[in-house]
Amino acid sequence: MIEKNNSGELTNKDIRKIQNLISLLDVPFTAWGYCICEGDRLPLKFITLSESSEKTDLKDFALNNASVPTSPAHYFTALVETLNLSAPNLSVKHLAFYGKDKQQLGIAFIIGKPNTRITNTLNIIVTEIESLISTKSMHEELNMLKVCHRNELSNQKKHIDNLEQHLQHLKSENARLTRQMQYQLNHDSTTNMLNRLGLENAIKACFKSRTIIEGDAYLSVILLQITNGERIQARIGCEGFDTLLSLFEQKISKTTPHIHYYARISTTELALTTIVPSLDEHFLPNLCRQLSSVARKGLGFKDQEVHFHVFMGVANSYHTNNASQLINNAYQAAVSCKESGSLVNTYTEADHEEQKQFNQLEHYLLQAVRNDDLILHFQPKVDLSSEKWVGAEVLLRWKHPVLGDVSNEALIHMAEQNGLIVEVGYFVLRNAIDRASEWIEIAPNFVLSVNVSAKQICSPLFADRVLEMLTHNELPAKNLELELTESCLVSNFDVAYSNISQLKQSGVKFALDDFGTGYASFSYLRKLPFDSIKIDKEFLANVLYNPQDKTILRSIINVAKKLDKQVVVEGVETLAQHRFVCAEQCDIAQGFYYAKPMPRDIFESQLEKQYPPPKLYIIR
Repeated sequence: MIEKNNSGELTNKDIRKIQNLISLLDVPFTAWGYCICEGDRLPLKFITLSESSEKTDLKDFALNNASVPTSPAHYFTALVETLNLSAPNLSVKHLAFYGKDKQQLGIAFIIGKPNTRITNTLNIIVTEIESLISTKSMHEELNMLKVCHRNELSNQKKHIDNLEQHLQHLKSENARLTRQMQYQLNHDSTTNMLNRLGLENAIKACFKSRTIIEGDAYLSVILLQITNGERIQARIGCEGFDTLLSLFEQKISKTTPHIHYYARISTTELALTTIVPSLDEHFLPNLCRQLSSVARKGLGFKDQEVHFHVFMGVANSYHTNNASQLINNAYQAAVSCKESGSLVNTYTEADHEEQKQFNQLEHYLLQAVRNDDLILHFQPKVDLSSEKWVGAEVLLRWKHPVLGDVSNEALIHMAEQNGLIVEVGYFVLRNAIDRASEWIEIAPNFVLSVNVSAKQICSPLFADRVLEMLTHNELPAKNLELELTESCLVSNFDVAYSNISQLKQSGVKFALDDFGTGYASFSYLRKLPFDSIKIDKEFLANVLYNPQDKTILRSIINVAKKLDKQVVVEGVETLAQHRFVCAEQCDIAQGFYYAKPMPRDIFESQLEKQYPPPKLYIIR
């Protein structure tokens, strides 16, 4: 028997099944078998002979030929002819069988006496072979599908495993980035100290500690202002300064272990926190002395020794349980150090009340500026040769229903502290120029003097805004004088010089106010094109009784005259002072002796008395 378990071939089990089926039919025949198509060949794959057959030569022929592995396509035809020659009384019936794709797979045959039942049996055999082959093919396809499915599932599982590994990696990376972002959110990027937000969060956590809640201790914030920090940074660079701050922190950590948190609030400001025992009144002073000592000892940087000049402001948590306010209190205390000259200042209840009042004043002032509630007063400037009003100084007044009358100096000081000085300054300029544009109808050469702050004169757009106001109100530039103090020129001399030069070219006059009170007044008088100097009233207060003040005043007047500057004296309050400034050949004077500052309507009525009315008014 030839048997191969390939597509189109039957197994032993399949043959036995067909054999059992044929035995049930009880049809006499000599042999049956089949051949399989292999390209253009049709080799014999199976033949079985009845044991009762007397044609042994047929059996021998079949057995001999069964061993032949391959055969030409006409083999079956030759087989049939051979069988017919050896057994003329037998005939061969054959029939093709097909697979499920309708392709011919081979030929089945029966050898026996001609008989109708043999033909039917052959049909049954072919049908059974086709069924078995189809079933076998389906099983093979199913197995292939199972294998493919298993492979696909395996690949999908590997893909899912890879995705899960990638997802875990992404989760890990996301967690790392979240931690990094949280760290950067709360820390200074260059020194790794806490930043303002990080310090506030740390203070909030400290407020929850039992010792502070129960009152056994309180939290202190020490704000260190490095007053020479910007100068050091300009000399050694930003990176070098950052390195110094880190070294400073390390030194403090070694010498003062009581510091809990370090924070960099700004470029040149550090904030430290410590827990202070409530009953230890020496703890904070000793700690501040240690910090001051560390700063004074100096830090090494690239073969240089750098010393920090430090002011310290201290604020304690028994004044507030708000983290941001506690830091602000420490900052306010540090600012007070600059004003008082002390190295350490502690925020007190009095500071707290003062801050509350200041905040209230700031709110009132902001409303006043927004609503144009501020008013201008004008103090005449008198020509000493003719005793005629030739100009006036603009002074700001604020009449508040609760606070009462607030003077020019208090207003300006408040505006400088809360950042409203620029708005207030432009309010005064705008309204003063508007008034002066009407007065030139009465007095064409009348000059209105307006005080200018440092923030205004050091603003790059200041000159353009002033010229725009003059154009809008049709006021000639020669009728406006801007008064500057020495302090106005310190912060940004180059920008101030540019504004002064631009306005001077347009005809605006300039006066150096409070002359003699600063150490660099003569230097600025030489560098800048001032038209006049205003001698501070302090020099005039005791000039009649103090020979030294008289000598200084005469020297100032002498220098101004030699420099061809107009001399203006303020603070003239008595006849004796008036006679003195006249005798010293001062040009212009102002003070209570001539007139106090007055509202616009009174000032205008007095001005009209000194100047004849014009023949023709110009409506502006």
